Amino acid sequence: MNKHTLPTMIHGEQLRPAVRAIKALAHPVRMNIIRVIHDNNGCANVGEIHTALNIEQSIASQHLRVLRQAALVNTRRDRKFIYYSLDYDRIAKATRAVSLLRD
Repeated sequence: MNKHTLPTMIHGEQLRPAVRAIKALAHPVRMNIIRVIHDNNGCANVGEIHTALNIEQSIASQHLRVLRQAALVNTRRDRKFIYYSLDYDRIAKATRAVSLLRD
């Protein structure tokens, strides 16, 4: 495909998950949350995240909800804690999509 050829068009319904992921990644706090989870061996709870970023726990929870809805993080409950882990495949797909748009 050259730079004057458009890729096969995708319908809006097919774009929704990609758009949600890209929008989730577009916020600096959410990018920092992803970094904290990654730096914490790929798994962290909301307390660890809000402490590391020096933000309110409610703010961390709101941003984690967006990441969860975009399927960029997975959750696992261990007693009273919910641990968040990164879905590296999904993050890679979203960043590849952005890099295609950038060129």
